[in-house]
Amino acid sequence: MSRDDRARTTHAEGPETALRVAVDPALCIGSGICLATAPRHFEPAEGHRSRARPDAPGADESAADAVALCPVEAIGFLTPGPPAPAPAPPGR
Repeated sequence: MSRDDRARTTHAEGPETALRVAVDPALCIGSGICLATAPRHFEPAEGHRSRARPDAPGADESAADAVALCPVEAIGFLTPGPPAPAPAPPGR
């Protein structure tokens, strides 16, 4: 299973095509490297762990650095999925 598959905490804001930062809370040990490296993308969470900020901008170089520096590989990127199909008109 890849890091991206395990990631559970994401930010939902931003363009549909932007990469989203994700943190797996089961893996996060609270080293704080992501908070120091990319404070616009991460915030403190319960138990001294980190989570992706819901209002974070699209992934940038600082977010990529946080992914690379995480000592337990708890951070990754989620790529957007295909758009949801439009709902069928009523009565059809």
